[in-house]
Amino acid sequence: MADEIGEIQYLLSCGDKSSKCSGYSSLLHFQEHATVNPSSLRSLSFSSHSIVSSLISDISNPDEEISAQALKCLGFMIYHPSIVSSLPLDDVNLVLESLPKLITTTKLKSACNLGVWCISVQQLGESLLATHFHSLLLAIVHALDNPMGSLSTTFEATQAVMKLCGQLSKQMRDSSHIWAPPIYRRLLSTDKRERDASERCLLKVKTEVIPPSLDLSKVLAKDMKSKLLSGMNKLLDKGMKIQVIQAWGWFIRMLGSHAFKTRQLVNDSLKILECTFTDLDPQVQIATLV
Repeated sequence: MADEIGEIQYLLSCGDKSSKCSGYSSLLHFQEHATVNPSSLRSLSFSSHSIVSSLISDISNPDEEISAQALKCLGFMIYHPSIVSSLPLDDVNLVLESLPKLITTTKLKSACNLGVWCISVQQLGESLLATHFHSLLLAIVHALDNPMGSLSTTFEATQAVMKLCGQLSKQMRDSSHIWAPPIYRRLLSTDKRERDASERCLLKVKTEVIPPSLDLSKVLAKDMKSKLLSGMNKLLDKGMKIQVIQAWGWFIRMLGSHAFKTRQLVNDSLKILECTFTDLDPQVQIATLV
């Protein structure tokens, strides 16, 4: 088994693509075997420093095949607690520095997607995550904004939000005005998958956004005035009434007590329900009442 790991390390250290791809193929197979074989998992733990060093150097490789395989392997290494516990502090810091940099700078959709996935599956220590929180947050928001137009990247970003809310609840609540807007805006998407992913995320992180922080309420109020009210009216015109009502409920709850300072906005928002309360469809009426 040590010989097998040694061969993998040798292939990963080679400069040519064929050797690296062969090495990563073998490493992925070894990792898969390690999930049911404790001795294989121990071998990965013993060699974690050299393996992670190779992975970090390759996740930003311009060759998509190499970077994708390196990121898949890295995700495994930072997911298993027995391997994570064997990683030197410098290696963990390097991982937490490299992933946000990759996510925000790569031109490869797959690399951005897998980089965010790594954040969503990691089992790293909370104190180390807190140290790198700002860069991790910016990377996740970048993925949520999704400049590459990939629904899978958006999905992985919502998973990463849920993960960090579970690990760093206070920091995520304090920064909810930064990461929540790209999620709640998608409640008005015409794509059902996008709406569903956003609502699932909000349900999972409800305690971080409700009751809302004052900063979140202020950002939401500004969004309501500039785009969300008009967005809801556009969906009403398309007949998507129940979807509008569901989004409306989230918006009002995240507006919170700040509503008392934005009464005109609340009055404008209530006009949405004036339309749906009198709708001929009983389901729309019930959704409005709820």
